[in-house]
Amino acid sequence: MAQYIDPWQRKTIAYMILSKNRFTTSQMAKVAKCSERSVTNIRKNMRLFGDARSPLVPVGRQPSIAPVMLDALCDHLTEKPGLYVEVMAIFLWDEFNILPSSSSIKRALSQAGWTKKAQQKAKEKNPQLRDFYQHKLSEFRSCHLVFVDESGCDKRVGYRRTGWSPLGVTPVQVSKFHRGQRYQILLAYTQDGIILSRIFKGSTDATFFESFIEQLLQHCGRWLEP
Repeated sequence: MAQYIDPWQRKTIAYMILSKNRFTTSQMAKVAKCSERSVTNIRKNMRLFGDARSPLVPVGRQPSIAPVMLDALCDHLTEKPGLYVEVMAIFLWDEFNILPSSSSIKRALSQAGWTKKAQQKAKEKNPQLRDFYQHKLSEFRSCHLVFVDESGCDKRVGYRRTGWSPLGVTPVQVSKFHRGQRYQILLAYTQDGIILSRIFKGSTDATFFESFIEQLLQHCGRWLEP
């Protein structure tokens, strides 16, 4: 077992090693009141590591994602911040022939200060209005409710709304704008399913929506009826 020496002993030996005077190992051991083996070990550490102490060996399993792999992944995410973790694993496999787990990728990005955040956030969120809506809704039974939903789709459907970026940086992804035909879907449904639907090209204007509501009213009963 290696002999423990105090910090002052280690500093004394390091000073004598760096001194212009050439001290022998036995002389340094006598002055520092330690064994010659301790002097030899300190001399070795200073030659290899530039310090009287050897660097600490990290405890635990070595990370599966090396620093060079993490740097390459971060550079790739700068160009494509919306990648899924599974796609990142495929990228590392293609570049370094190593397939890390999803948890390893997330842990490495977190340690590097990268987080996944939403690229867009609705400003129309209002907790007070939501509470008021839920209060008014409690006056009705579920069979009285008819929901109308409008949706649209074009070539931009499938674009990802979240992306990876360093802390304090908003993820930005540059994409080509596709100018094409857009389809709209109007649905009216109850707890029993869809009762009316329309699929059409273009956008929904007030006139079209009013005609849809007029047609929908023909499928609804009088008040207190479903």
